[in-house]
Parts: sequence; structure tokens; C-alpha cells
Amino acid sequence: PPVQVPADTPVQPPAVGRPSAPDALSPRNASYSIAARLDPAARTITASGTITWRNITSLPASTLQFHLYYNAWRNTQSSWMRERILAGNSALASRPEEDWGWIDLSMMRVIQGGTATDVFPALRFIAPDDGNTEDRTVVEAPLSAPVQPGETIEIEVQWVARVPRTFARTGTIGNFYFVAQWFPKIGVFEETGWNCHQFHSATEFFSDFGVYDVQLDVPKGWTVGATGTERARTDNGDRTIHTYRQEDVHDFAWTTSPDYIEK
Repeated sequence: PPVQVPADTPVQPPAVGRPSAPDALSPRNASYSIAARLDPAARTITASGTITWRNITSLPASTLQFHLYYNAWRNTQSSWMRERILAGNSALASRPEEDWGWIDLSMMRVIQGGTATDVFPALRFIAPDDGNTEDRTVVEAPLSAPVQPGETIEIEVQWVARVPRTFARTGTIGNFYFVAQWFPKIGVFEETGWNCHQFHSATEFFSDFGVYDVQLDVPKGWTVGATGTERARTDNGDRTIHTYRQEDVHDFAWTTSPDYIEK
């Protein structure tokens, strides 16, 4: 029932959009904890992580939407590839099969109010911009219970990404890796609903800010540069695990190669 408040009591705005810590520079409503392993021979990143997401709008969210950017280079039928080819870059259509990259989810579950729900079987690719049923750069997860305004949930996810030979600002050439937009990235939920566009050839990236804690497992002797501050470096046989953290950012990118000189 409604609570009766005396007329002279000041009305406080909802806390949903406020920073989550006294020293925060952003609402920190989309934070990521990721552990990823690079296999250069297969050109794959095998990873798992937890996304901590808070609904900072005044509306309930009945679904979750995620970007899967690497699927832009899965084949020639993605919207990114169709648009780039139509713009005159016809050579892209004849790139060899080994150049392609993608991102495949293998698990997703939502922890809400202490209850874990497997949403992986209900995942569906959507194309909100152009209706291209071949495009797989946005995936939607229907929820059995909406995420209420101000509510925080956790999304556990596992995936494998194959790093493409560089098409546009991310990828690998030989032993050089520049890795960006490589993980399932939650869209931005606004007062008008989800702002989670497909990956187009002439668009940039829009996402919420948060805290990133990322472990990168690479071959020993490979130098790593990444978003944030390196907190730890641990050798494990012929591998090295680099741990990075950065607060109040909206993405995490990294690069690695055995040919780098760290200075």
C-alpha cells in the first residue's frame, strides 16, 4: 500500500542512476569479471565471466540484450559485411575461410534474487535495425521475471571467440593480436527500452560504464598490454596469467605478441 509522507518531508530522487561507490565516476551499472585463455594455434579465446548489471531506469526489463560483435565477420551475410561490400569493398567477399571470426555462447544463466535461471535454451538472435535474419550480432534472453528499477542481477556466461584476421581495428595478423569487442556485451537499457543495435560498418559502440576485472591467460613470453592496471602476473607452466582491473570504463581491450618489447 502507499506510504503516507508528511507534506514538509523533502522528496528524494530514486537512487537507481547514482554511482555505486562514494568515489565512483559513473553509475557502474554494468561491470564485468572475466577469465580468458588465448590459444594462438587455434586463434581462439575461451572465456567465462560474470556481468553484474543494475537497471537504472524507471521501467522493468523483461528481456536482456547483448552485442556479439565478432559475428560481424562470421560470413558474408552479416549486416556489417553486406554494408561494407555494398559500399564498394567487394574484395571482402573473397577473403579466405581462415580469415573469418565469430563468437559462440555456450552457457548463460541469470542470478536474480538469489535464484539462478538457465536462459541459454531461450536465447534468440534478433535484428532490430534491418531485419536481416542472417545477422547474429545481437542476441536476446527472455526473462521469467523482469528486472525491476534499481534491481541488480548477475549474468554468468561462457563463450568461445575465434579472432578474425583483422577486418576493422580488431583481429590478428601472424603473432600480433589486437583484441577489442571480443566478449558478450550487454546493451544499454533506457527509458524507451533497449538501445542495442546490430553491428554496422559505419557505426561506433555505445555501452554502460562499470568495473572490469579481467584475467588473461596467454603463452609464457608473450607481452600483454590491456585496459587498466596490471594487478598480478603469475606463471603456470608454459602459460602466464595477467590480471587487470579498471574502474569507470565501458570497454576492455587488449593486445599481445611474443614480438613486443616491454619498455
